[in-house]
Amino acid sequence: MDRPEELNDPKKFDDLMETINTRLVITSIPIRDRPQMTQILLGDELDYDMADDDSVYPQVVEWYRQRFPDEKNIR
Repeated sequence: MDRPEELNDPKKFDDLMETINTRLVITSIPIRDRPQMTQILLGDELDYDMADDDSVYPQVVEWYRQRFPDEKNIR
């Protein structure tokens, strides 16, 4: 299975992450739980099996760390 373009293109990835993060904020998901929830939503959104790609979760965590540098609970 080829990796979706949205995971490789920084602009598309950022846009997708912003959309997903906004949904998680609206549903009051704590920031510490957002990377895991995001990975699930990315899989659904992109119809992509995240379990086959070990690079997705670290990519998601890094996005959150860059977006929220003062947050210590992002894992």
